[in-house]
Amino acid sequence: MTYPGDIINDVWDELHKATQKFPTWPTDPIHASAVIAEEVGELHKAVLQQVYEPHKNADGDVRKEAIQSAAMLVRFLMSLDKYDWKPGEQHKQ
Repeated sequence: MTYPGDIINDVWDELHKATQKFPTWPTDPIHASAVIAEEVGELHKAVLQQVYEPHKNADGDVRKEAIQSAAMLVRFLMSLDKYDWKPGEQHKQ
């Protein structure tokens, strides 16, 4: 059984590792949320492979991707007061 404290610690460790490797974060909330979407996409892939192609997954791949997704969500939350909430430039087609 995995305890909530273990999960929180693993998310915290991943958050620390990610901020050390990539110390900057988008100021545009759309780009910041795209980072989350990319991580969740990797989680989806790991889940699908675990269900349909388990030979392509290593033990713990789904958990690893879930922890990384959670860490990016925390990064997003950490910057809520720093985002530039104005609309981006648009053009007519």
